[in-house]
Amino acid sequence: MPSRADAVIVGGGLTGCSAAYHLSRLGIRPVLLEAELVASGASGRTGGIVLEGSAAGPLDQANACVPGLAKLVEREQIECELRLPGCWEIGHRDGGVRRLPWIDEGKPVSVTGHVPGGTVEPLRLTLGIANAALRAGAIICEHARVTHIDSGDHLVVELAEGQIRTDWVIVAANAWIKSLVHDAHMGSALTFACATEVLNEKVIEALGFQDKIPFYTVDLPYLWGRITGEGRIIFGSGLLFDSSQGLEETGLETRSFARAIEVLTRRVRGLHPALVNTRFSHGWAGPIAFTQDQKPILTCAPNQRRMLVAGAYAGHGVAMSVRAGELLALAVARNDPLPEWGALAR
Repeated sequence: MPSRADAVIVGGGLTGCSAAYHLSRLGIRPVLLEAELVASGASGRTGGIVLEGSAAGPLDQANACVPGLAKLVEREQIECELRLPGCWEIGHRDGGVRRLPWIDEGKPVSVTGHVPGGTVEPLRLTLGIANAALRAGAIICEHARVTHIDSGDHLVVELAEGQIRTDWVIVAANAWIKSLVHDAHMGSALTFACATEVLNEKVIEALGFQDKIPFYTVDLPYLWGRITGEGRIIFGSGLLFDSSQGLEETGLETRSFARAIEVLTRRVRGLHPALVNTRFSHGWAGPIAFTQDQKPILTCAPNQRRMLVAGAYAGHGVAMSVRAGELLALAVARNDPLPEWGALAR
């Protein structure tokens, strides 16, 4: 680990890896610091649904995130099963574009819209961008937990085993942003997911999944899902809000985790008779973050224009975070202004 760097990135998820990749291509050699392993946070545990823009709708400089992601994957030949057939918006009512053969919490379910997007294997995507960043000249340090950032006249990133002086810092820690940038007004939560066993084609067809189009609800109770390349269906729902430290302590053995997964799997089994006896191979949780207006954070830290912050994608983080990393890199390398919608003050 160097003691001096042109730019230090905190966080080895999609945003951080994208920033490292784009900075390196712009001639700046960044040092990326990840507390655990690359993609061990939200980026490796997301459900893998690719959506355009933000949860608040299209935003300036972030209205073509999906095509940008596709170009990067093609350019770097990243094997991540990126498919872009679009995404269903579904609602708990009859009518709509198409009636699905589901009953969710006692209500019928229909497709109400078809929006740009698709699916991806998120761990492979994140690692693929990280490897592309390494090839372009970035330095990536895992098991390098940042404990403090001195944002005075000279930026100093402090770790347990030393410190790095730098000209620029990018904090790309998503749900953990507030542990380093205390003025970030956002909420952090865990969202839960489960994966079925591999299902045969008859079951997939009975569920209406033969086109393998992902979905998310536009009303409550919230539910999202997609089918994997090997034939499992991933379903997700539920939020558990807490502080960053509290969320880290919500491990697999806690009652709150077990209860959330039990509620989700019971709900999935009730969607269709073909799922009644389905077994589940995986259950997990991933961190997610929100701002009050659902717009991501993408801005300078208070009183320090060379410390940039990005995160709080509110469930739209796959394509949006890759674009955010590019915008951060352009701000550092070319002094391009960051969009006004990403300000901390809401």
